[in-house]
Amino acid sequence: MFGSRSRSIVTVTVIIEATIAGWALHRPAEALLLMVLAVTAADTIWGLLRRHALSDLAGAELAAVLALLLAVRADLTMTALVACCCAAWVVRPERQQPLRRPGGSRSGR
Repeated sequence: MFGSRSRSIVTVTVIIEATIAGWALHRPAEALLLMVLAVTAADTIWGLLRRHALSDLAGAELAAVLALLLAVRADLTMTALVACCCAAWVVRPERQQPLRRPGGSRSGR
């Protein structure tokens, strides 16, 4: 999430926009959850497409589950727990590494 200057700027911008939207709509909890969803989805899709990090598929799945929970207005406790999982996934430093096969190099590039 904070791997480079441009990614940090985008992340902080999403946080500010979600905070303003939540304040304006009088729904701060939903805005916070949507912010976590937006950052997780963007970062994991970026990881899949640009870094070719197959491990980001799990983060994309977490983002999809969070989106589903928000769409059906599920229990706030369960939704907040999934959002915490999303945030924990995004900040893992090991996740930034591209997928490597043990004992070999990647072919097809």
